[in-house]
Amino acid sequence: MNSPKIGIYAGSGTSHSWLWFIDLFEKAGLCDLVFLDEFSVQNNDIKDLDVLVVSGGDTFAVAHSLGKKGGRNIKSFVEQGGMYIGSCAGAYLPMNSSQKPLDLFNFVDVKITNLSKLFPSAEVQTCKSCAAYGYDFVFHPVREAVILKTTCFFDKDKGIEFTAPLYGGPGMKAADPSWVLAVYEGFTPKTAFFTTREIAQKTLVTNGAVVRVPFNRGCFYLLGPHLEHPRFKQANQFIIDAVIRETGMAGDFTGLKNKEKSYGTKEKLSGKQARELLLCIRRELSNSRIVAGSLEFSPVQWLIGQKVYAPQKVRVFLESMWKRLRALEKNKVLILEPGLYDRITHAASQITLELRRIKQQIDEEKDSLKTAIIIFDLLHILSISFFDLYFATMFNGMYQYHESIKSKAG
Repeated sequence: MNSPKIGIYAGSGTSHSWLWFIDLFEKAGLCDLVFLDEFSVQNNDIKDLDVLVVSGGDTFAVAHSLGKKGGRNIKSFVEQGGMYIGSCAGAYLPMNSSQKPLDLFNFVDVKITNLSKLFPSAEVQTCKSCAAYGYDFVFHPVREAVILKTTCFFDKDKGIEFTAPLYGGPGMKAADPSWVLAVYEGFTPKTAFFTTREIAQKTLVTNGAVVRVPFNRGCFYLLGPHLEHPRFKQANQFIIDAVIRETGMAGDFTGLKNKEKSYGTKEKLSGKQARELLLCIRRELSNSRIVAGSLEFSPVQWLIGQKVYAPQKVRVFLESMWKRLRALEKNKVLILEPGLYDRITHAASQITLELRRIKQQIDEEKDSLKTAIIIFDLLHILSISFFDLYFATMFNGMYQYHESIKSKAG
């Protein structure tokens, strides 16, 4: 059996949480991963995927970036048998809405429970507690770990309780109760309340936390909490089990021979060129990590679209690449798309320059929003490029290893 081909959307509007999906799938051995921006989705590069993942971020920004063409391609992908996994912002995206541009993605008859015509009473005043939604407000009653419980539609014999963190995701009411696989069961000692406990209870408890909506030959999985968060192993396993169940595939590599053929359009880099590329990545990541570390003590936040970004988020991107660099360096051959070499080296060096610029702006108490927008855009470009290189190279390495084992056995 083949490993499912999984596309992770990392384009405009997404936050850092798509990086959690990378950790999740890599640890599970599901390494046939591709990374998509809005242009990839609009060009229908998703048509050959088994699974499409849209993670957290700014739902309006994601919808605006994907546009009508992106929405049409996502709909067609699921209709033809694809599995869509939407977490937090990705869960909001395909729900019915009259708000533009969300009305381009009216795919599932699921309503959110954390919607109010009045600004709800807040226990904690924070820009993360509420967001405008036309004439209404999408409000976030709690944050951090909550308790979920599976329903009889997931397991008819017994309900399973597990925890997952909620960072702005929805409570859901599905048109068909059988779509609800898990509900919000309650709160934990780590749950932070933005509203009163009574409002939080009414908004979330017994309402849908995980919803599976059948859609022609495919399905939408909508996750209110971040089940992909790396510190919540049982929640992680829920996603992996769902992927294996829906695709009928497992994370082995017995079917990698056909995958090898797909590298025909890619370049194989070795020797001096490969060493120079890896040295550039290591040098610039090291420099950026030093500057980003010094920013974490700065009392500054940036509101980009409807999403709040803190300096600590810069390090999340950088560390996700840094921790994989040594494994990449062990490969004698790098596999990369044409043009990826220049894209990586340019983005990596520019991030270092922009981080130094924003450090100076913060130290001099100047407005740094425009520079922050540039930095996070560059981080997305570099991360997508790096992980394209990393997984193409590592996946090819697994194929070569598998072939050598077969050869010895024969």
